[in-house]
Amino acid sequence: MQEYTEQQLDALAKKMMHSSKREKPSMDFTANVMNNIEHAVIGETIVYKPLISKGAWFIIIAIVVGVTAYLSLGNVQGVSWFDNVDFSTISNNRLVNTLSGITISKTLTYAIGICGLLFFVQIPLMKYLMNKRLEY
Repeated sequence: MQEYTEQQLDALAKKMMHSSKREKPSMDFTANVMNNIEHAVIGETIVYKPLISKGAWFIIIAIVVGVTAYLSLGNVQGVSWFDNVDFSTISNNRLVNTLSGITISKTLTYAIGICGLLFFVQIPLMKYLMNKRLEY
């Protein structure tokens, strides 16, 4: 049954191919296609925009320098907001007590360290490849 259906479909396809006319492209077909490609390439330029602008970097640096200068040169005496915070809740809870009993082998530590190192090596490589890809 299936062979008969395939033969019918094949005969129908041959009949449709013979009855249809051949289409010919216009004389300027290649030139028109190339002009459209040139317009598409010129119109789509990718502009690099950093995630953090220069102004934001200057503000971040100013805050870090200001806090560092205040803490090292400032007149910080006696009263501190650290005196009012109870840090014992960080070390005395069920999660910390549960996780303190876990031991990690040296092999696992080395494996995690190497994977982390390879991850941070991969970032500059991927950035280089993406920049190289955008140049074309």
